[in-house]
Amino acid sequence: MEELGIPIATLPNLRRVDSTSKIFRSSRQDLVSPEDCKKLNQLGIRTILDFRSPSEYKLASGNKLFDANTEIVSTLVPSKKNRDSPIRTKKVTVNPPGPEYESRVKRRYLFDFFQFNYIKAIFVRATWYQQLISLLYLIVDLIMRNHFKYFVRYFGVTVLNPAGLGQQYIDILEYSSTQIQIALRLLSEPENLPALISCAHGKDRTGIVVALVQLLLGKSTDYVAEEYALSEIGLQGIRQRVEVEIIDRFHFDESFTHARKETMLTTLQYIYDTYGSVESYLEYIGLGKEDQEKLKQALEAE
Repeated sequence: MEELGIPIATLPNLRRVDSTSKIFRSSRQDLVSPEDCKKLNQLGIRTILDFRSPSEYKLASGNKLFDANTEIVSTLVPSKKNRDSPIRTKKVTVNPPGPEYESRVKRRYLFDFFQFNYIKAIFVRATWYQQLISLLYLIVDLIMRNHFKYFVRYFGVTVLNPAGLGQQYIDILEYSSTQIQIALRLLSEPENLPALISCAHGKDRTGIVVALVQLLLGKSTDYVAEEYALSEIGLQGIRQRVEVEIIDRFHFDESFTHARKETMLTTLQYIYDTYGSVESYLEYIGLGKEDQEKLKQALEAE
């Protein structure tokens, strides 16, 4: 399975997801060098599904050379009753990376996975006094304009760490389901392929969506969990950066920096226990049988 990996020095955790090279996955491309941009360009990627919010994307370090001449848009999440409506986007204004490199990528879609539904679900798990303290941190964050750093830190220590990384994945499945559905609908359109799926490190948000795709294509749970765990190897070269961005910044537990097979197995078991199959879960989030078949055909076509 390690043959799926693609060695590009300044883009850790890059690998193929499927045998037809229609989907790739990686960490964020913000730090890719001009020379490695040329190598990445050879993969023929047309679309990037970036599971970071616009603010997370803008705040990330790096010159973002791979986004030269690429349209960057934020996906707008509709209400549940309107989730079958056409995909709506909003253009994101960023500083141009400069003329050093011309990307072949037509569009980067940004997704905010941690919107009100997700935050509310985490908030109500805290005790009343923890909620009160968190609101004080929120006021400090708003005054300091530091993008909710202390608010997230507090919930990391009091709620997320005790529940573990597996529970965070389950929360994403439940409370970021519309974002997942939109991403899969974009992947079902042949003009968007080949596509690159990524987030900050290419293991959590990316890992969940990739797992759903692989299960729909008939891969076993063992295969999906082992492929997910390749991120443990893929991120070795930037282990210190991962720890700074997860532990130092947000005070998450050290286990949140890893990609262990058992974490994904726990997540997949939740899908089977709760919905019976990945197909039923996808139908529940608004990706019907016809949509699922369209996605399979797009990814399996030679």
